[in-house]
Amino acid sequence: TTVPGRGYRFTAEPLWPSQPSALGQQALPEGAAAQPASGPAAGQPGRPPRVPGAGNLPAHLPPLYGRDDDVLAVQGLLASQRLVTISGAGGIGKTRLALAAAHGLQAQCEDGAWWVELASVTDEVLLAPLVAQALGLHLRAVHADVAELAQALGSQALLLVLDNCEHLLDGVSALVQALLSALPGLRVLVTSQELLRVPGEQVYKLAPLAVPSVRDPRLAECYGAVRLFVERVRAVDRRFVLDAHNIDAVLDVCRRLDGIALAIELAAARVPLLGILGLRDRLDERFRVLTGGARVALRRHQTLRAALDWSHQLLSLDEQKVFRRLGLFSNGFGVEGAQAVASDDTIDAWQVLDLLAALLDKSLLMADEGERPRYRMLESTRAYALEKLGEAGETDAWLRRHAEATRALVAQAVKARDTERIWVEMANVRAASAWAMAPGGDAETAVTLATHSAMVLTVMGLGDEGMQRLQTVEPLINDALPAPLVAQYWQWVGRGNLGGRLPTSVCVAALARAEAMYRALGNRRHQHACLRNRAEALLAVGDLTTAQAALEEAEAMEYAGWPTADRLRRLRVHGLLHAAAGRHDEALATARHAFDMAEASNFERYALILRADMAAMHLKLGRTAEAVAQYQALAGMTGRHARHGRTHSLALAGLCAALLVQGQRDAARDAGADALPLLRRCGLFVAHADIFAWLLAERGRLRSAAQLVGAADVYHQSRETYRDETRQQARAQALAKLSAHETAAQVALWSAEGAGQGEDALAAMVHTALTADAPSLAGA
Repeated sequence: TTVPGRGYRFTAEPLWPSQPSALGQQALPEGAAAQPASGPAAGQPGRPPRVPGAGNLPAHLPPLYGRDDDVLAVQGLLASQRLVTISGAGGIGKTRLALAAAHGLQAQCEDGAWWVELASVTDEVLLAPLVAQALGLHLRAVHADVAELAQALGSQALLLVLDNCEHLLDGVSALVQALLSALPGLRVLVTSQELLRVPGEQVYKLAPLAVPSVRDPRLAECYGAVRLFVERVRAVDRRFVLDAHNIDAVLDVCRRLDGIALAIELAAARVPLLGILGLRDRLDERFRVLTGGARVALRRHQTLRAALDWSHQLLSLDEQKVFRRLGLFSNGFGVEGAQAVASDDTIDAWQVLDLLAALLDKSLLMADEGERPRYRMLESTRAYALEKLGEAGETDAWLRRHAEATRALVAQAVKARDTERIWVEMANVRAASAWAMAPGGDAETAVTLATHSAMVLTVMGLGDEGMQRLQTVEPLINDALPAPLVAQYWQWVGRGNLGGRLPTSVCVAALARAEAMYRALGNRRHQHACLRNRAEALLAVGDLTTAQAALEEAEAMEYAGWPTADRLRRLRVHGLLHAAAGRHDEALATARHAFDMAEASNFERYALILRADMAAMHLKLGRTAEAVAQYQALAGMTGRHARHGRTHSLALAGLCAALLVQGQRDAARDAGADALPLLRRCGLFVAHADIFAWLLAERGRLRSAAQLVGAADVYHQSRETYRDETRQQARAQALAKLSAHETAAQVALWSAEGAGQGEDALAAMVHTALTADAPSLAGA
């Protein structure tokens, strides 16, 4: 103890009152009677008397942000379970949660709540003496065993908290099991990256702090990750305020740090030096940026790297190999992917499963439940794993392995027509594609990934990305590639760009090329697909005769056992052909027949597409109320899943048009506002610009309406497409409103302005017009 003005005073009590202390004991004067020792009987371990609420927990704890529910959950488990383990990744906040939970229960524990920190202990033999020391118990032997500790505890009813146990699992497991067996009144709370696997153990898996998606500063501060970051920044800069100017950067930092408490605290400490934007821009260098921290932190938690080093050194050599290889996966992976990437000559695919389970148990992986469980690393953990992969000199070889495995998984999913499976692997597809296109990559892998992913990206409403990928790999197409792959590539160039992403003539030519290749290969199903796709493309330019010939050829190929999916797809295009020819009742009947086939065969995606077709046909027939009802129902169905993104955007655009026909301007505005970002994402916004022109004209935004008409005119001319009846009506209504209030010369001038504007500027203009109050036409 420090004594002011004098120095230090040694305050350790003798190890045992009746025995010599470690410093020795003066001999009793000759003839003096030995005094009875205070405390336990001779030969018995002793303990000081307890009082309720006793213990060695700190009297006051620092605030714990975003963990109120976790504290209550852990306390609830301890009320009914004798052993609770808080498990989670290093730095996630297990220790602070355990402290808070124990602190809240301390007054209810008859013999108190006691904290034992094990991070610095390296020898299991010291566990029992260390626990005894923390509880103030006197044991006879320096290396006393668990039995002596249990005897010293007697019948006490207390809460024992063992912190940081992952490096002493065998010893801690044996200690806890023995104490629980001997002491009925004991409850134990453990923090560990890995489970003890003791009978009766109740595990509480601690998740990262929540990161919001909302951009409202007041709401964002209610989330644990943001609250912790803000409070830690304010601790070093009291002027800091979370506001509209820095909210995006703060959310990005918290999200990229995965809500890990330690990483967030270390990042906040760097804000005075780097600023919020500087910190965000340097997060790719996180192991250099996130250093230092509070002086009271454990040595192993002084830096983010140290926390991960601690976890990594506890792994076996095989676990380390699999860990660093799994770091190649972006946004998670499934079991098949892990087996394909992480196995080698010494670790087979089945061993990978065992090692995967071990990494999950050690909190270096997180599991996302579902029909097909997926696993992922937190981003900081993944960055560390990739660093270790580089140190091992394995980066180049395993990047190739990852790309090849991703290609194989996607090919299997395409064969099974499992678009959902491809979609969840899109982050890995993007990463593998980047490797395949780089020097030293692989052309066949690049073309395969671009072709297979284009289908899914189009369906999910990311058609522009799909087209860009196809165009990027076009220089790699040559006779050295497998003919089926090249045929499929040209099929998707034509099919994926339907709707105006490329000029229609380009789509028709690509589909004709693919059809010829499939014909030569004898692949009749894909030939059938190219014929119906080419017919749909021809409808876009009004070439009904050639389109009908292509459909008749496809229909002639069908025999009794022809796949139902292909038949109903051909029927759908036949319905579109009838509609383009003005035979709306016939079109509706054909679409209904195809819809019934899709429903009976459980083809959900095509059933939804056919619903959109039928709603459009009702609108063209003048059955506006029916069209509105069907579009509203379709929007509700497709809005639940990202996999229906394209159909959802079309449903909202159609609903906007139908509501305008009914004169429901406010409802049309709401539908248009919802449709706008989705159409932008799908690359279909300008294709529907006429509908927005009508909407803005009704809202008095005449200049904007004219600009949209001009942009739509250029779009249809450059894409070689014609307006269907709904868009023709929308354009006519917008121009009628314009001509009623402006001169033809003024309308032409505004239209020319729109023709020269980019899609981003047009979309921003529409967003502003839809969210602002509508002006009066007199002031427009």
